[in-house]
Amino acid sequence: MLRQLRRADANLRTALSLIHAEMDRRYEYVPGLVLAVADTVGRDLVSTVSGARSLAMRVREEGLDLGRQAGAENALSAALASLLGTARSYPALRRDWAFVRPAHEIDQTETRLAGAVTVYNDLARKHNDSLASFPAGLLARVGGIAAAPLFEATILEMPASAEAASAAERAA
Repeated sequence: MLRQLRRADANLRTALSLIHAEMDRRYEYVPGLVLAVADTVGRDLVSTVSGARSLAMRVREEGLDLGRQAGAENALSAALASLLGTARSYPALRRDWAFVRPAHEIDQTETRLAGAVTVYNDLARKHNDSLASFPAGLLARVGGIAAAPLFEATILEMPASAEAASAAERAA
């Protein structure tokens, strides 16, 4: 039983590493996409995507919990969807390989990322359900195996201005 719990825990770590691999891939393609569309779609959408990418990378680097990581990643996905939707309305961009290639790669990565999140959350739910049963829960505590957090978004509280950000840093 303890061996099964450890195997499930290892499977969770592997599934989470797949999520991180897809996020890394997406981070790599965003700058190329931004460069391809910057002059056409306007700075507002581009800065939203760049800011969302920076936030997502920072949340992950800081090692914040999975809920906050998911929230930042969802913000990046929403910003990318808005940028891609707007950019695809320009016929010149639809024919420009500098836009088409990163847009296609980001679309594919978003699909793989959604699949990886689904797999991870399914494994986490199954793992957590098994820990709720009598013998497995006891053995897990003895074996140092904890419940797995889900990769689901929580709300990030962001300061409204630079002054608020510095005040928040001083308070922490």
